[in-house]
Parts: sequence; structure tokens; C-alpha cells
Amino acid sequence: MKPTRGTPLRHKLLLWVVMLMLCLCIWPGYLPAARIEPYLFGLPFGLAWIVLCLTVVFAALLLTFRADMQKAAGAARQDGTRAD
Repeated sequence: MKPTRGTPLRHKLLLWVVMLMLCLCIWPGYLPAARIEPYLFGLPFGLAWIVLCLTVVFAALLLTFRADMQKAAGAARQDGTRAD
């Protein structure tokens, strides 16, 4: 696979998602969630907020990884090489 110039848009979006979720987990982004009630799935609301942020980051990383692997496989098929 040939190196390309610049950063792909999906990587830039991933960076923004991670930074946004980080800001929502620290002060002042955490202020809306800084309470115990209501309970969500048996967790206090503040803890459920953190779990939600981690889940969003995990999903964004997973989608970016899958898109990168599909692009590498497509480029390997064009070049006739094996994509690992």
C-alpha cells in the first residue's frame, strides 16, 4: 500500500469524538451528570455517564479500525498483494 498525504477525514473525526468524550468526563462537561439519581441499569447516573462516554469512544475506534482494514484490503486487491 502506498503512503498517502494528509490525514484521512475519519481519523480527524475520531480525534474530535475522543476529545469531546474526554471533555464530557471532566469538569465542566461532567456537571450535568454529577448526581446519583436516576439510576440507569442499576448504576448511579454519574457512573452511567462515564460508561456511555467510554462506549461511544469504543464504537468510534471500532468503526475507524474496520474502515481502515477495508481500505487496506481493497488496496491490496488492486496491487495483488496480501493485506495483513
